[in-house]
Amino acid sequence: MHLWIVTIGSSDVQLDSDKTNHEKGRTEKQRSDKIWNYWYTDELKAECHDIDFVPQPAFKDKDETYRVAPRILGMVYNSSSELVQQEIWSYLTFPLLDNFVQALETYPTPEAIAVLLTDQSAIFADAQRRKPKSPYWQDTCELKTILQRYFASKFSGIPCEWLLLQAETQERGLDNWNDVLNCVREKFRDLRIAGQAVQLTSKDDNVYVSHQAGTLAISSAVQFCSLEKFGEHVKFLVSNEYNQNLTGILPSSNYLVALKRQQAEKLLEQHDYSGVKEVFSRYLSDEENILLDAAIQWNFAKFEEFANEVEKLSSQDLQSLVQAAKDRRKNWWWEAYEAAYLGVIRLLKQGNTVEAMFHTFRSVEGLLRRWVDEFHSEEIKQTKHPKSKGNERRNRNLNTYGEDLYWFLTLKKEVDQTKDIKQNTTPDIFVFGSQIFRKRNDLFHQLKGLQGKEAVFENWRSPNEPQWKQDSEGKWKKRILNCLNFVAKEDLPKVFETVEDASLMSQVHQKLEKAIADL
Repeated sequence: MHLWIVTIGSSDVQLDSDKTNHEKGRTEKQRSDKIWNYWYTDELKAECHDIDFVPQPAFKDKDETYRVAPRILGMVYNSSSELVQQEIWSYLTFPLLDNFVQALETYPTPEAIAVLLTDQSAIFADAQRRKPKSPYWQDTCELKTILQRYFASKFSGIPCEWLLLQAETQERGLDNWNDVLNCVREKFRDLRIAGQAVQLTSKDDNVYVSHQAGTLAISSAVQFCSLEKFGEHVKFLVSNEYNQNLTGILPSSNYLVALKRQQAEKLLEQHDYSGVKEVFSRYLSDEENILLDAAIQWNFAKFEEFANEVEKLSSQDLQSLVQAAKDRRKNWWWEAYEAAYLGVIRLLKQGNTVEAMFHTFRSVEGLLRRWVDEFHSEEIKQTKHPKSKGNERRNRNLNTYGEDLYWFLTLKKEVDQTKDIKQNTTPDIFVFGSQIFRKRNDLFHQLKGLQGKEAVFENWRSPNEPQWKQDSEGKWKKRILNCLNFVAKEDLPKVFETVEDASLMSQVHQKLEKAIADL
């Protein structure tokens, strides 16, 4: 199907200029502004609060057409006899629409037309309608009969669907960008032609969009919503009523890329890489899509697969990132820092408290396990629990999981056991090992989960330390990072200052931000 969506503005239907009247052999009394007085009857004038609507040219020139408020023009036509309607019709001119129709002659003919009209009658009281310059008179809804005849004369047998944009309140009028956007989106969502949903079955189907008429809010909304619904099928049909040479069809590619970029940037802000791929991958280069695939693997906590994707990059300007991935994955500790950053993103960008707690806890516990596997795999199995003495239940060797990992760490590294956190020289790893392990076990056996970010922060805080009243987010991130740095510090190339600095993914994310912004 080829569909034409067209907005109608206050100057789209006009009356013949003096020059045209002369060329048609009309007398002085038959000029557009003179004969109007015969059409605009006293009865109709009384209905219109006795307002003297008089057609006038936009500026004094014999070539300039006459214009009159569209609502009153439509009312005059609709209330006239068939004979008078025929006379009025002979005076009507459609500058922009004629230009559009001519431009469409070199393209597949529209098989359906959707026409947007306006009606603000609900928001203008009787007193406001008494003013000839009231926006009420600029509504185009009364032009429907004239436009039906026009489109039938140009595209015989083609169905028209009339989409009426109605204002609800003064505050939510047709110049309110948000409300108009929602209104147009709703009209397009429910759009049906001759009772049938619009079906674009071929990649060659066109949706011509003429959006210039009406308020700026309407024009903008029609552009946005047509791209949103019909994507690459959209072709913008634009014109200038004074210069037919400026009429033409513009491809929607630039508009569409801008729209998709906006969507992709919002998804990227949430670190929704799968969403970005669905919306924007076709506009990215092969290398940029590899970055996106790497990010998707990272978001699934598949860090080895993430690094594998990064190492596929071949462009010269990304080789530093490739080398960073190769260097990073040689280290036993690298995945723990990625898990920590993933947990931070889960909470701060995606609002998932349970996964945030899981990934951040897992980053430290997992690092302890990797540290044991790397340096003490046999020794831990032969080591008695530090609290075995005098406690038969603890009279066993350490396990390579859970709290036993922390107790083994206390035997191999200097972990300060001072309960006063202010006096403790290694407070972060001490709180993690002696308290957070138990909190984690309780949390993950509850069904209710964690309510809000503060609940996550609170579960990383010791009851023996002051409340994190200021910068709780920063204190939480620092605790996680300090735990990781404590375990791995002897093998780190440097002591990482931030979770972001420690993560390879943060570099990939920055590359994706730039790639999308530069398109």
